[in-house]
Amino acid sequence: MIGVLAIQGAVEEHLEALKRAGYEGKRIKRVEDLKDVEALIIPGGESTTIGKLMKKYNFLDVLKKGTVPILGTCAGMVLLSKGTGINQILLELMDITVKRNAYGRQRESFEKEIEVKGLGKINGVFIRAPIVDKILSDDVEVIAKNDDKIVGVKQDKFMALSFHPELSEDGYKIYDYFLKECVYK
Repeated sequence: MIGVLAIQGAVEEHLEALKRAGYEGKRIKRVEDLKDVEALIIPGGESTTIGKLMKKYNFLDVLKKGTVPILGTCAGMVLLSKGTGINQILLELMDITVKRNAYGRQRESFEKEIEVKGLGKINGVFIRAPIVDKILSDDVEVIAKNDDKIVGVKQDKFMALSFHPELSEDGYKIYDYFLKECVYK
């Protein structure tokens, strides 16, 4: 079973995309809910708010241990990073730094076909999306770019994407890719 952190963001959309990919999803509202999951998705939303809520509901200590494989999308990418240039709560599980809202405000949101290494092309939905601005170790593998901007990375049990796979018709393929590359490898 795959958990979706259900404290803010596109929870229902991730659960539906997991179902299309052939996996059972579960809303994770309390730390105790993590015991039943093989992996966790941290959805997009507002990273500062999600970080504060993770602290309030005691997710930080458990997730910072790095034992739960995590797919972070948009704000989830920010939360997995080691830094953003501003003071905010982060999990610091991936050796990357990110630039928040790298493409601008909400009105600069866009869709574009993105090549994901080992998966092929999928439609990427970018909404106030971050980008990876620095890779801090050789353990990080770039799996997707939008032109010259890094929009997808993986490291050990963690994968981070700038875009929202749950919002595109073919984005469900990302979940199978994440599980095969980071969870069941």
